[in-house]
Amino acid sequence: MKNLLYFILVLFVFISCKHELERPSWETDNIIPLVNSKMTINDIIIDNGYSNYFDIDSNNIITLKYNSELINTNNIDLLGIESTNKEKTFTIDSVQFDDVEINYLLSIEDVINDIPFGTILFPNGSQREIPQLPSIIQDDTILIDASEYFETMTLYNGNLNFKFTNNFPTDLSNIVFSLYNANNQNLIANINISMLQSGETYSETLSVAGETIDYLMTGIIHNIDLEQSNGLVLINYDDDIISNISISDIQIMEATAYFPNQLLHQELVEQSFDIGSARLTELGIKNGEVIINAASSLPDTISVIYIIPSLTKNNKPFEVLVKIPPNINNNYTELNFNFDGYVMNLEGKEGRSGGDTVNTIYSEMYLYLDSTGELETINKVDSFKLFNQFIITPEYARGYIGNDTFNIETIDKEISLFNNIHSGEILLEKLDLNLTIKNNVGSDAKIIFNELNFDNTNDNNPPISLNIDKDGNNIIGYPYMIERASLTDGNLPVIPKFLEIETQSTEILEMFPNKVNISSTIILNPNVQTSVSDFIFLDNTIEANIEASMPLSFVAKKLEISKIFDADLSSNNRSVEELIITIDNGIPLQAKLEVILMDSESNILDTLITNHFIYSAITSEDDLVISNNESVISISDYNFDNVKKVKINSTFNTSNLNNSVDIYNHYEMGVKLSARFKQIIE
Repeated sequence: MKNLLYFILVLFVFISCKHELERPSWETDNIIPLVNSKMTINDIIIDNGYSNYFDIDSNNIITLKYNSELINTNNIDLLGIESTNKEKTFTIDSVQFDDVEINYLLSIEDVINDIPFGTILFPNGSQREIPQLPSIIQDDTILIDASEYFETMTLYNGNLNFKFTNNFPTDLSNIVFSLYNANNQNLIANINISMLQSGETYSETLSVAGETIDYLMTGIIHNIDLEQSNGLVLINYDDDIISNISISDIQIMEATAYFPNQLLHQELVEQSFDIGSARLTELGIKNGEVIINAASSLPDTISVIYIIPSLTKNNKPFEVLVKIPPNINNNYTELNFNFDGYVMNLEGKEGRSGGDTVNTIYSEMYLYLDSTGELETINKVDSFKLFNQFIITPEYARGYIGNDTFNIETIDKEISLFNNIHSGEILLEKLDLNLTIKNNVGSDAKIIFNELNFDNTNDNNPPISLNIDKDGNNIIGYPYMIERASLTDGNLPVIPKFLEIETQSTEILEMFPNKVNISSTIILNPNVQTSVSDFIFLDNTIEANIEASMPLSFVAKKLEISKIFDADLSSNNRSVEELIITIDNGIPLQAKLEVILMDSESNILDTLITNHFIYSAITSEDDLVISNNESVISISDYNFDNVKKVKINSTFNTSNLNNSVDIYNHYEMGVKLSARFKQIIE
């Protein structure tokens, strides 16, 4: 757009043409044509890359159409999510280990074998009446080996469970049982049962918190009396007394054991995100990760199974198994997991009590102690610590995206349209200058412009504010409402909503602005939550653009334009004796030219031409071009050594200051550039 008026520059054509002075091989004093070209307005437009900004109407008048972005909320943190769980510590004394269970069987055959002539008196399968037999079992020692479970353990908590089941055909009484550590004979427990009827089971639980238990224990049955049977009973040698000893609810202070693989901890939780007033049900993740920080002082590796059923990719939930190595210094191991491209369901656990919720994910974590197969010692101070952190940049969100206000602070936007215009006046015959708001968000929105000033920083004039719209509203501070966008059958593409704010502000472009200052406030869901589900795609949100439509019909007065271009006129073996510029102007603009010579560093060497007049094309009473005007510029007897660049300053005027001049696409300008070279022979 910065070349809006360059198609009217006399020298713009040969600036735009990509020719360079050639190195001739003919003799001195020959005039060599370097450029002989005709260019229309269309050629100039296309050559400078602005064809997309121009239209040609039915009368062949060229119309400039310009669109520049003022506000884009894509890079604003409309919905950034970051959440960190508090550190959780699991110590060994808070971990429950698997139960230890040992069974001991004492059959009736064993008892009969200890009675003199017992097998004769009570043969297997016979019907006999059993008399009362006091102390039928006395000081019977049972060696209990729990080495498959542990070597030694001191318990922070635990229960010793006894079960005695009487499968004899008669009752038992006065049962006395003691349990000792075999190595040091420390008493662990005493059990006394006054009566245990046939077919019954006696249970008793004793606390062993604070006790140290060795893997090798001694159980002593101090006494069992056999009661008289009620008549004849069947003697079955397979009948027995079952003694079951188990240790449950184990929480250790210290233990030495061949620890098997076992579950140390499981956590099935819902975690909520703080997303302000938003109440989201689904989140598409553009970029994201979960960071798990874990530290273990246990002697064995910890396996962590982390499952997030709420997080899926290609319909598969996120699930990972990681190993946390032992670390006596409790230093953290950081584990990073990429969430790019995942979809996060934020309705909580499936089938949750109370129904679906919002802003919540459901996750499962299982911690296992791996078995090394070696004897290890663990202590109650051994621990496992972890916390996780979610960092998510959404791609999209569904649900209620909130009633949030976003203040966009003052932004300076460059306008390059008039970069080469330094002063003068231009009076446009017509200009349509509009603001277009494009809402790609699935929520109603309100936009308020707090500042909208256009400025030319090259002059001392104050900025001009874009004030009144076509309806008479003051643009600054007015709450413009725009309806929500919609989806195509619930999916992409988005069908945006547009709001056009029409103005008529020709004075803004006539000041040659090179900067616009804009600040605004955007409010999503200004009318609070509706029954319609919202959506937002973060790469395609709310935009504000300025659009201009301007037929190239204007009055120009003392319009100063400048341009620097490369032109190497120096050489080691030849010199330019005369430079001839011929311009056949078919465009209705006249100008005064100033040509300045510069070196490669843009330092001024000399002013070659000042106030050279270029005639405009000859026009009719209707301001239509009827014939061209030719201008010839000749420069001779000049030393062009060290000349690498040429700066052109042009002051343009329309030939008739009272009327606007229309620019047609068939207007053209002929340009000839010739040079008389002098051969330098060393």
